[in-house]
Amino acid sequence: MKKTKSNYLRYGGYATLLTLMVIAITIVLNVIVTDLNFKIDTTAEKLYSLSANTEKVTKALKTPVNIYVLEETGKETAGLKEILNKYDKLNSNLTVTYKDPILYPTFANAYKKTSSSTVTAGSVIIENGDTGKYKVLSQTDLYGTTATDTSGVTLSSITIENAITNALGYVSTDVDGTIYYTSGHNELAIPTALKDASERANLTLTELDLLTAEMPSPDNSIVLVFSPHTDFTQEEIKKLTDFLDQGGKAMLFMDANMPELTNYNELLSYYGIAHEQGVVIETDSNYSLTSYPTYLLPAMVSHDITNSLTQSKLPVVVPFTSGIKNLNNARNGVTLTPLLSSSDQSYLKKNINPSTYEFEDGDINGPVILACAVEENNTLDAQNPINTRLFVMADSFFLDDQMVSLDSTGNKEFLTNAFGWLFSIDNSYAIEAKTLENYNLRSISSSQLIIFGGLTMVVIPLVILILGITVWVKRRHL
Repeated sequence: MKKTKSNYLRYGGYATLLTLMVIAITIVLNVIVTDLNFKIDTTAEKLYSLSANTEKVTKALKTPVNIYVLEETGKETAGLKEILNKYDKLNSNLTVTYKDPILYPTFANAYKKTSSSTVTAGSVIIENGDTGKYKVLSQTDLYGTTATDTSGVTLSSITIENAITNALGYVSTDVDGTIYYTSGHNELAIPTALKDASERANLTLTELDLLTAEMPSPDNSIVLVFSPHTDFTQEEIKKLTDFLDQGGKAMLFMDANMPELTNYNELLSYYGIAHEQGVVIETDSNYSLTSYPTYLLPAMVSHDITNSLTQSKLPVVVPFTSGIKNLNNARNGVTLTPLLSSSDQSYLKKNINPSTYEFEDGDINGPVILACAVEENNTLDAQNPINTRLFVMADSFFLDDQMVSLDSTGNKEFLTNAFGWLFSIDNSYAIEAKTLENYNLRSISSSQLIIFGGLTMVVIPLVILILGITVWVKRRHL
């Protein structure tokens, strides 16, 4: 059929109308998205997204909380601002305010701990609007750095969410907890990871000499015994037992190299457990690192301490660990929950320097408890019930720098969660730093190069050509 001028006008009008509709829809969508400030975080580490833990903590705020950012007007850090905006939208009780240190030179003076301390530009101040309790976060709290041979330091991670969320938890509670670590029994040095975890949980570390010092109040106190290698006196054990009987909290650590300590074992047996000397060998490859039968990936039991790890599927790596034995003779009111355990194909080798990893006479078949939570509820006085809690770990090396530096492990989170459980509050703000890495493109083989080249240079153009010819043939008969 011969095309007429009216046909050309009609089809041209349709094409023009369709084009205008597409443009109009695009403009409307852009306006809506811009107005809603809709953004998608496409970074590999989700640098500008908030975790479920953060949302839980922020949404639970019942009192007004002010976040003050000390940055010059017009020079705000874009990434920090983006993250704080997300906090601001989670709870109407939270307010983010920028204070230009040039325009408000004396504003930070009210947040100095001492007359000689300083609150520098770039810091973030989190304050409870009702109680006035506050925490100051410096640049080093918000960003992680690593040393280099050339420029000195380089930015390696973003710890903004970690720092902000922990500060929110700190200012919104009346708990000012302290960890009292025992000394004088050849205890292992407190590892950096434990110090960092205590700081994240807003806890202060203080040394405790049981021979000379008075025991702290059980309220808001944890006694830490970090893998002693010489025994306690009976008087010291009596002090610890009395502290726990009054509702105290404790973290008790052992290791494979720890000798038999008679009095210390009395403390453990008081709560129905014992230290199993030796080293656990794991023969099930699903529960250990490849080719490392003493580096365990233990099974986790559901508990407040382990739930976040189970949800995020983060394993706890436990190297060269001894064991914990359930004596099954605990007093009424005392409950024991195994947190970490080896598989039923594992065993505890009594000789920690074996000539073979094979099972020998005297070794103990698994599964072996590696960590447990012990709780005692004393309700004899109904008006003042007493709750005692212990976190017991048969390994101290899981906090070694080599272990906690691995981004794929939940060792630090496990410890931080334990602090929160001991205090019976949601103080387990276990939010890891977000690593800044250069992601290189994966190299491809020559055969893959040929396939991709053929697709982009031959197949795709050919498909487009065939479609074009098909459309042209159909339209030429209109």
